[in-house]
Amino acid sequence: MIDAETGEDGEPNEHLVLSPQQSPTQAFSDAALEDKRAESTHSIDKCDLVPAANEMVDNETSKIIADPKAPDAPAQLEPSRPVGWTTRKKLLLSLMLVTQLTVSCSFSLLAPFFPTEAEQRKKLSKSQIGFIFGCFQMSNLIMAPLFGKYLSLLGVKYLYISGLFLSGGCLICFGILDRAPAGPSYLALCILCRALGGVGSSASVTSGFAIVAQEFPHAIATATGLLEMVNGAGFGLGPFVGGALYEVGGFVVPFAAVGATMMLMSVMYIFIFPSIKSARRAYSGSLLSLIRIPAILIMSMTVFFAFFGLAFLDVGLGPHLKTFNLSVIVTGVIFMTAPILYALTAPIWGWLVDRGHAGRIMIVVGNLVCVTGMVLIGPVPIVGKSHLWLTILAIVILGIGFACSQVPVFRDMLMTARAHGFPDELETHGLISGVYNFFYPFGAFLGAVVGGIISDRIGFRWTCSVIALMVFTMVMVMIIFMLISRHLSHKRKSQDEQDKGSEEIPLK
Repeated sequence: MIDAETGEDGEPNEHLVLSPQQSPTQAFSDAALEDKRAESTHSIDKCDLVPAANEMVDNETSKIIADPKAPDAPAQLEPSRPVGWTTRKKLLLSLMLVTQLTVSCSFSLLAPFFPTEAEQRKKLSKSQIGFIFGCFQMSNLIMAPLFGKYLSLLGVKYLYISGLFLSGGCLICFGILDRAPAGPSYLALCILCRALGGVGSSASVTSGFAIVAQEFPHAIATATGLLEMVNGAGFGLGPFVGGALYEVGGFVVPFAAVGATMMLMSVMYIFIFPSIKSARRAYSGSLLSLIRIPAILIMSMTVFFAFFGLAFLDVGLGPHLKTFNLSVIVTGVIFMTAPILYALTAPIWGWLVDRGHAGRIMIVVGNLVCVTGMVLIGPVPIVGKSHLWLTILAIVILGIGFACSQVPVFRDMLMTARAHGFPDELETHGLISGVYNFFYPFGAFLGAVVGGIISDRIGFRWTCSVIALMVFTMVMVMIIFMLISRHLSHKRKSQDEQDKGSEEIPLK
């Protein structure tokens, strides 16, 4: 049995991937062919960006295939490496970037003003407000695995567009709830709107990650980094746009404006969004078979703890900034700082990962930077008193660290799944996307709800200390796993060299 999970540096092995239908000999042959193609970048008949004389480019899949009109065309020639950034891919990614921007903006839109409105006018507690924030993510975590499993069956384009339309409609309904009377009915309606909006967001985001893996296999981390860039920009612009529109037109205007934009975009996408080919079948395996892989479980928990802390700050940072007597617009600008820095640095991390730099090392370093930010943002009581400049510095640190720790994760999970024999198909991409988009809303949901409850008990500063300790513990677990993987990789290599040496000894 060949263990292809990790290389010598503890990273997923991208070159040896066994599918359930492949023998080891076939796997080595395919890997050798791919490496040979990659090395021959200046040879026309071997370059994966230029078709050979008996090859052509398929405009639908952007792959090099055999030209049926060529007299000596080999049967079923279809290398796995796609052509570069075609016009179709550029259009597809551009539309996805716009969608991601509006979806992330819609989520953070209410951060600077809703907690205060709900607490003062609607008489809700901090834990109830946290649950309203968190139920959006709860819908995500429930639906993401289901959408991932049945993604190919439902249709990627349909799921992507319908999710955007549902999110926009629920956002408009949430704005109208300002007219509802205070009390349990208001709380229930807020939860219902946010939950349904979470279903729509889950549909768009889960299918979006699968589209990235399917359409950009040559630049997964780069495409993911660009999506995360606009995701961070949306999270940053959301509070600023929400706060500005709130002061101009009141509670309803921010939700109506952004929600209507999302619904109009979904209608336009019916006509201009490129079709994504799929086999129209549900994934037949178990989600647990993927989560049981140690590397994927550790990556998933890394995502969980990162978004736990981020969601807590969505709920708790506003009241903390209120102690500095800031206006709503200034509060929105401070909220915008970390996501904007996340947006600016995410493409850089993605570019580095796609060029062979150690993604897991980046994840470890990024999480340690986040620990530093969580310690300073309160700050931890043993550090000293709270100051506005220290809080802003901590937010800057968190924005940079969060991007470094999260951008490489999806690619790492995808490479690990391939190394364990999962086929490189849309069904697998949907499954990975479903798992990833389960753990991040799971962490965000518990961060908003549990974090709000803990903050009610021990305060904002001590809660930040607890979250910093949780993330630090996860980093230590990951470091231990990487060291063990490295040790086992060296041990396997030594054993293989010994076996090879014994085979070369002639029999007497």
